[in-house]
Amino acid sequence: MMNKYILGGAVALTLVACQSPFHKAADVSSYRHPASSEELITGSQKVLNDLSNPQIFNPNSCAKFVNQVTDYMYYLPADHFIPKNAQEVESLKIHGPEVMDTIFQIRVVLHEKLKEFDSRNELNKDCIQKIREGFQYARFAEEYLLEWLFSQKVYNFKASPIMSNSKPNTWTNSKFADFELKSGDVMLIRGKSYVSAMIARIGDEEGNFSHLAIVGEDKAGKKYVVEALIQYGTIVTPLEKWRQTEDARVALYRQPDEALAKLAARKMYDKAKAALDNKKGIRYDFAMDDEDYSSLFCSEVIRYAYDVASDGKFIIPKYRSSVSKFKNTDYPKSLGVTKPTLFAPYDIEVDPRFDFVAEYRHYPLLRQVRMQDAVLQSVYSWMIEKDYTFHWAAGHSIKAYFAKFVRQFGLVADTLPKYMPMDSLKTNVQFEAVAKVLEKNIYQKEEEFYKKKGYLPSFQDMLAINEEYRAQDCEAHKEWREKSNSPFTDERERNSTDPSKFHWFFNNSAKSCK
Repeated sequence: MMNKYILGGAVALTLVACQSPFHKAADVSSYRHPASSEELITGSQKVLNDLSNPQIFNPNSCAKFVNQVTDYMYYLPADHFIPKNAQEVESLKIHGPEVMDTIFQIRVVLHEKLKEFDSRNELNKDCIQKIREGFQYARFAEEYLLEWLFSQKVYNFKASPIMSNSKPNTWTNSKFADFELKSGDVMLIRGKSYVSAMIARIGDEEGNFSHLAIVGEDKAGKKYVVEALIQYGTIVTPLEKWRQTEDARVALYRQPDEALAKLAARKMYDKAKAALDNKKGIRYDFAMDDEDYSSLFCSEVIRYAYDVASDGKFIIPKYRSSVSKFKNTDYPKSLGVTKPTLFAPYDIEVDPRFDFVAEYRHYPLLRQVRMQDAVLQSVYSWMIEKDYTFHWAAGHSIKAYFAKFVRQFGLVADTLPKYMPMDSLKTNVQFEAVAKVLEKNIYQKEEEFYKKKGYLPSFQDMLAINEEYRAQDCEAHKEWREKSNSPFTDERERNSTDPSKFHWFFNNSAKSCK
């Protein structure tokens, strides 16, 4: 089963925001309607208070507490807290910002508890995993509510540099009010491509981020951002120039030891700049092997910086992601990932040795990445639960090899590196082919959903839309095969009458549509 914390969306608007978060599934029929902004405010505040009460939330109760909260949210109707009349709309417009503050503070407190339990050697694996889930639920809730507040003109969007310290672009931990970016700061980022969505869910634990970068520093004290990108390998960008780019969300984490952070920033900058000056650069590490620094992927940049700066005494992350959920498929081995664990970017969220400083969001991109997450979540779940696999068609192979051939002559060197493994390229092409089909459908269904219900579909709703489309596409392919007496084939070029959009190359060997 896929983790329940992927649901989010309108369901997550509750973020544990009821008088008692410990209802059972059987109590769903008793949930009162219409929605109540007051219930959102008092309920979320109650959870925040409970987290701060050691009699209620402690290392022993941690996993159970968070799980009961997320279970409660899991069983709520998707529209439970959606305003249903003008009075409710006005109430949520007034109190929505307060709810945003409270939910963000819940994440801050969860991170502080993580640090506290770890400092006493009382942090257990179950607690870590459930706190991960708590972070995801809270973020889903904030972003869905944030988008609603933008749509109601409670907030007005104005583009600002990444980590501009003001709402509604950035929410800040009160301990770091008026913060400025420092050397050694680690930024957890969500990109805007389908590759980003793939990375964000590659680990068993899953997350909402796909990339890490560090604030580096040269000998004159000037700040840069050092990061490893698939297209270019490790690059160095002046900090203020980097802050003008657009990413859906960026969370800021800080190592409290300023001397260590500053040295890490310098070590990483020096390594990256020297390689670039020598016209060699540092290749991107498609295997995501963070024990071999000859090539670097994004998380490995951070690990290298603090490893070298501490003489091997400070190794990141403290708690790694596992990679086992795809055990019956060739993925993620087709990407080059062969080890049972990896440093997934979002592992920094549960590294108690860093402070959680702030989180920035670029509002226009939130809808896009939410849809990408829903699409990839569906694709992954079909692979894991329904044994779907990619069946590589000859036409696709030609396109892949052509792309590699063109790269060798540098014609698209700014898009993909010449050394990118063919299997990695092929896997990316396959995933994007399915994703584009699902994306087109989900955009159309979203518009229909909004016209009918008056609010955007939740993450759970989008998964249901994808599942309905999968079943329809599968039945269309099955019916075509039965009518044409065609063998179960993967070559689209020979079967142009097949009406299916993706089942001709992404399906299960049992030919089942269930």
